[in-house]
Amino acid sequence: EYDTEGENGPSRRALRTRQKLSRRKDHFLHALAKHIVEQCIDHEVGHIAIGDLSEIREDENGDSRNWGRSGNKKLHGWEFDRFTTLLEYKAEEHGILVDRKSERDTSKTCSCCGRKRDANRVERGLYVCESCGATMNADVNGAVNIRRKITQNPPTEDMSNGRLARPVVYLFNQTSGRFAPSEQASCKP
Repeated sequence: EYDTEGENGPSRRALRTRQKLSRRKDHFLHALAKHIVEQCIDHEVGHIAIGDLSEIREDENGDSRNWGRSGNKKLHGWEFDRFTTLLEYKAEEHGILVDRKSERDTSKTCSCCGRKRDANRVERGLYVCESCGATMNADVNGAVNIRRKITQNPPTEDMSNGRLARPVVYLFNQTSGRFAPSEQASCKP
């Protein structure tokens, strides 16, 4: 995409392709936000916690991160703020509160004992606490820590909210423009 620029700017074909991609992204984000709000309504959820990624492009010192040409393109093309804004306005229409919480260090802090160590995140998706021996998915550990920021429960308290989550995979059906459980969505190979 970077190499489509000529002396007079991008070609008409490149512009049309970028506009088409933009419309598809926009539709996808609207459909995803609507789906999440519908699920919250169906399950009587009145509060959504979402990670605040507004400082994702900066390191701990506030300097701009450089992930290389391809990495920077992916990072700057990631529409996290646009999605969160869409989710907030769609949720507000139904009286659902959306609370942005910082994700900083949530995957480095143990959700069981509360100790923070960079080395606890062993691999991309694995979290192992050297202090208490807890082993879990790093994203689950981070999600529990974000939940604690909202509920203000210390790590030693019972985490149960009286409900059991049943993981479900939803796929985006391009034909209908909606999300459906994976067994109902027809995907093109």
